[in-house]
Amino acid sequence: MLVTYLYVIRDISIMDAMYPRFHGLQLLPTRAALTELMECNLTLLDALDILENGYNCAGSKRKKNKIENCLDKGKKTLKVVVVQVLYYSLDEEIWHITHVGCKTKRK
Repeated sequence: MLVTYLYVIRDISIMDAMYPRFHGLQLLPTRAALTELMECNLTLLDALDILENGYNCAGSKRKKNKIENCLDKGKKTLKVVVVQVLYYSLDEEIWHITHVGCKTKRK
């Protein structure tokens, strides 16, 4: 029984359990983005929702591996910026959250 239990734990990817996926790639925040998520009272699942259901709010043309989406919720506009990069520790590509913002809408 113990051997089977250890085998199951070894097969479970911790990264898959902790981080959601966007377009098939894991979504990981930078330290600064994690702080910004906490300041806006958002989670990674909220960031994923903004990316999936939001609209393109880039101020100018972006590279093809960079996405900047916004979502209006109540009186606030929430923004998430992600960049597709190669994550060397996992040896796979991921979406790296580089910026999260929350602004109050103007009248």
